[in-house]
Amino acid sequence: MQSEQYKDKAGILKSAIKGEEDGYIFYNLLAEKATNLEAKRRLENLRNDEKRHKAVLINLYKKFVGDEIGELPAKGINALAQVFEKGRLKRLRSEIDYINLAIDAELAATRFYKEGKQLVEDTEFRQIMEQLEDEEHSHYELLMAEREAMSGNYYWFSTEDSAPMED
Repeated sequence: MQSEQYKDKAGILKSAIKGEEDGYIFYNLLAEKATNLEAKRRLENLRNDEKRHKAVLINLYKKFVGDEIGELPAKGINALAQVFEKGRLKRLRSEIDYINLAIDAELAATRFYKEGKQLVEDTEFRQIMEQLEDEEHSHYELLMAEREAMSGNYYWFSTEDSAPMED
């Protein structure tokens, strides 16, 4: 039988895995819609980060919970779950709408990992959650820079390799 601490870890990890799956689907859809090759490449990088995060979380689940993961919750850790449920994604019309949704999702993921690491005592678990928190916050910052570029404050496509959205 699992301890209460492991049940908490299981719930945290299942929600996080679902959230990363949602993020992967979202960024994949955006990458498919992108016509600018550089934007497409960057969206694919974000998508691939979500896939990598999911793999890290699955490994963490196996190590700390040990059971089969089983069914994931209907909602993940971020704003994307509501979008997929309500079909809102189809109603988004502009690139800025997609960017704003991605910013909200990355901010929610950052908060989730920040709060999740506080719920467990294990140092390794906390370190991995903190690393994921940092990476999600980095995604948030990249997307904020993109929104600024799209708003005309600067245009990152013209800056070649010194673009604010790093790989």
